[in-house]
Amino acid sequence: MAKAIWVAVDWGTSNVRAWGIDAAGDVVFSAESDRGMGKIAPADYPSVLSGLLEPHGGAWGEVLVCGMAGARQGWTEAAYLETPTD
Repeated sequence: MAKAIWVAVDWGTSNVRAWGIDAAGDVVFSAESDRGMGKIAPADYPSVLSGLLEPHGGAWGEVLVCGMAGARQGWTEAAYLETPTD
């Protein structure tokens, strides 16, 4: 079985979903939880993410998180940029 070299995470308001991606770009595992942004505090994000991914191994090159984790009330705010921008 191929090993995930990076993980994509979509953190929504109600749920969080993750996919392990191998070197060929194929999904080698998926995981989900009902612990979305609306049900946890910012301090809970690391433990929720660890709990979601631990059953699937570790040592990935990157874990890319998108969605509500970057909201003002999420894990860390990813502020909007003024446009136009470089």
